Amino acid sequence: MDLPGLSSLPLVFRVLFVIWVFGVLCRKVISWFHYKSVMRKNGCQEPPSYPHKDPIFGLDLFLLYKKAFQERKFLDLCWQLFEKHGKTYQANRLVYSCDFFEHFGVEEIRSGAEYLWGDGITVVDGEKWATRRKLIKPSFDVVHIGNLENRSLGTHVARLMELIPRDGSTVDLMPLFMRLSLDTASEFIFGESLDALRSPDSHKEFLDAYFYAQRGTAVRLMLGPKLRFLHRDPKWWSDCDIANAFLDKRVDKALARLKKGKSTGIEDGDSLHLVDEMAKVTQDRLTLRFQMQNLFTPAHDGAAVTLSNAFFHLSRCPSAWAKLRTEILPTKDLPITYDLLKTYQYLKNVIRETHRVTPISTLISRQCIKEVVLPSGGGKDGTAPLYLRKGDIVEMNFRCILRDKDFWGHDADKFRPERWDNLRPAWEYTPFGGGARLCPGFRLVFAEVAYTMVKIVREFERLESHDDRPWTEETRATFQNLHGAKVALFPAQTV
Repeated sequence: MDLPGLSSLPLVFRVLFVIWVFGVLCRKVISWFHYKSVMRKNGCQEPPSYPHKDPIFGLDLFLLYKKAFQERKFLDLCWQLFEKHGKTYQANRLVYSCDFFEHFGVEEIRSGAEYLWGDGITVVDGEKWATRRKLIKPSFDVVHIGNLENRSLGTHVARLMELIPRDGSTVDLMPLFMRLSLDTASEFIFGESLDALRSPDSHKEFLDAYFYAQRGTAVRLMLGPKLRFLHRDPKWWSDCDIANAFLDKRVDKALARLKKGKSTGIEDGDSLHLVDEMAKVTQDRLTLRFQMQNLFTPAHDGAAVTLSNAFFHLSRCPSAWAKLRTEILPTKDLPITYDLLKTYQYLKNVIRETHRVTPISTLISRQCIKEVVLPSGGGKDGTAPLYLRKGDIVEMNFRCILRDKDFWGHDADKFRPERWDNLRPAWEYTPFGGGARLCPGFRLVFAEVAYTMVKIVREFERLESHDDRPWTEETRATFQNLHGAKVALFPAQTV
């Protein structure tokens, strides 16, 4: 039986069409036999599947996610789906899971963000990723110590301390921590501080455009290649242009400093500026812009959101605040160095527990770039081997992993720093990722968070919560508390 319209085509086209169809069918059959062979050979089993109403595009799950985002219940929805379908389940061949580095990548699934993120370190794989890692890692390896020793961080934290009320009145610490991190991150990355602590409206046009552009980029990534055409927001394009123009000016200044021989460095006793260090390696303007673009959001949000979450939890846990004071006050007259910060065990427990209960990075996705068999994740109970084919996408939900009662205990939802006294997790605790793509700024975040907390703990005897509302998700590049950290602080009484 002829296909409609096929008989009217010239013979050569009909032959070519039949050959093409035959080739497609052969590839499908060969792929199916290979799939069955690998599954049988390795004892693999399929994970449970989400019961799609739309099995082609998966729009039903997308709309469920969209509704949860709008109601600020996305994180709760994720937990409910894992509870119902298991710790590993699949939806449209996207595997959700609560070191095979060379088997996974991000480049294809993060396409669509090129206009803002370009070919920065967070969106590329392979040699491109390795080259960009080499470009930035040396600076991150020393900045967490260097900017403590040359008092750059201390200068910004001193300005923060001046803005905290000392009369017990209510203050939302989140905006203050955001302004602090804007100043420290911009000075480290751009080579000059945004001075947000001096004026909350400093560089407002850039910041408004930057955060809107980031939100739009997150929407484009969530839509994926198939549905990205639905994102038709002209403001996103214009705000990307504003953000890029701001960064281009900082690149030009760095290149001018390099040309005049005025680049800074730790060895000179100056604050370390990432753009200056990168400019010593490459003078390509787009490369420098996109690396700064890729690093500014995690560098800014990482410390600010962690500090806000820490004080949200501590204000509701007076015993933890008292323990921090007991640990830190005996050294209150010593200068705060990185080595001193590492001696505060309970402080480290508080920061770890903050990352566990309210992680700054909640979801990561990776695409399988070569087939691999994982030792677990398959079958109804997740204990059978799991076969992933090239092109499969794996999404890991850190928040659900970090609240898994099977590992963390029956009180996994509770903020309890003492659990870390005898706990030594491995892949159950990865707030900054793990393996080769471990976030290079994790020490920088620890140094800024720990330093700021020590300064506040030294000066204030009591911390109270002035907000009874629960932690409620707000989505930006990270998840943060919609209601901030509304507290009252009471200075220590002087004798």
